[in-house]
Amino acid sequence: MASARLKQVKPNRIVLRCPELTLKGRNRGLFERSLVENVSRRLAGLGLRWPVRSAHGRVYVDVGAGVPDDLEVVLQALSEVAGVESLAAAVWLRPDATRQQTASPDVELIENTLVELAEGSFVEGGAFAVRVNRVDKRLAMKSIEMERWLGQSVCDRTNWDRVDLRHPDRLFAIDIYREGMYFRVGKVTGIGGLPVGTGGRVLALLSGGIDSPVAAFELAKRGCRVDFFHLSATFAQQRDDATPVVRLAKSLSRFTLRSRLFTAPATHLDLALTGPSTGLEAILFRRFLVRAGAVLAGRLGARALVTGDSLGQVASQTLENLTTVYRATEMPIFNPLIGANKQRTIDIARRIGTYDISIEPYKDCCALLAQRPLTHSEPEELQALERELLPNYDKLLETTLSDLVWRSFECGAEADEWQSSVEYRETRDGTPDTSVSPGSHVGAGAGDVESE
Repeated sequence: MASARLKQVKPNRIVLRCPELTLKGRNRGLFERSLVENVSRRLAGLGLRWPVRSAHGRVYVDVGAGVPDDLEVVLQALSEVAGVESLAAAVWLRPDATRQQTASPDVELIENTLVELAEGSFVEGGAFAVRVNRVDKRLAMKSIEMERWLGQSVCDRTNWDRVDLRHPDRLFAIDIYREGMYFRVGKVTGIGGLPVGTGGRVLALLSGGIDSPVAAFELAKRGCRVDFFHLSATFAQQRDDATPVVRLAKSLSRFTLRSRLFTAPATHLDLALTGPSTGLEAILFRRFLVRAGAVLAGRLGARALVTGDSLGQVASQTLENLTTVYRATEMPIFNPLIGANKQRTIDIARRIGTYDISIEPYKDCCALLAQRPLTHSEPEELQALERELLPNYDKLLETTLSDLVWRSFECGAEADEWQSSVEYRETRDGTPDTSVSPGSHVGAGAGDVESE
């Protein structure tokens, strides 16, 4: 039978586990500092200025003023920070308070803290388990001894009366480190990976479909800063906030932290491709897209393009057609989904919240291309076709990019309004440098159709 209800303890820290960072060598400090900065940035997006620091492959957030009514909102936001494998809100007790470094720890404080936490997490008819992770061996009591003692205390002093060590409804965990004891109820799974900002900058070619947002997410999860580039079917689509592309970029910024969406019209290319269908319009378009993307990437300091291509998924993604497309530029093109099963990609899209947006009807450039594209092409064939149909290729690129517009998103929200004719560059301190026009110097690496 439970005793009189105790005052429910409230978490005073959030603990984030980042095991991949522990594998780093002498540059580990760089990764940890980047993660601390990114966690602080994500908290700031929620209006929270809580202290954040790192130690021993973990990041600690001291829960301060302005605690939301639902701390789950904070946990969900932090679970989307690349580099965080798992996290939990915890009650932290200092080592001097528990006397864990002595031969006689404060068993009453330890027991009361767990009992209060268990009582506040009661599930009618549920089962529980207690796990103790004793990293600090100065504590005289063994882990198994503490588990038995504390488990019995929960049964004696709360409404919990059933233990299930394999499949508990609630897992009460105590992690004992040199800096103190952490009492928590379960944990939240993060996305893992490496902190954004540690892997360089890339430019993702973003469509309104399922695959390209997932590809961008995968690169952000490996530490890259990600910007987006989209060729819109019409001028009107460029600044339309209701389009899936804009909403996808906004949603993805929950993981990329801050990203810019650059859009340019495909109208100039469409007008240039007159005459009877060749079956190669899709390949012509994609070669133009990667060339335009390479020019823009060079100005933004991005080192590679990112696509959502998956080998053999559609006609334009056969090995021959992908080779023909990628030969259009010398810039590296990353394809994190190249061997992925479509269902796996859909599962990731659902998990990161982009799937429902991606399946909405959207008239993109593909709707303007040939309905039955050829599955085989050769780079030399496309070179000849470009010389015939698009004799002023560099001029076409310049005209397209001169109509470029962009806007920024940060942590899932709009950071500014649409802008044109001025390029945003992130300086080392994160402030904008608007000294370079994105419509200038297009010739640098732009067309060069004869170079293949």
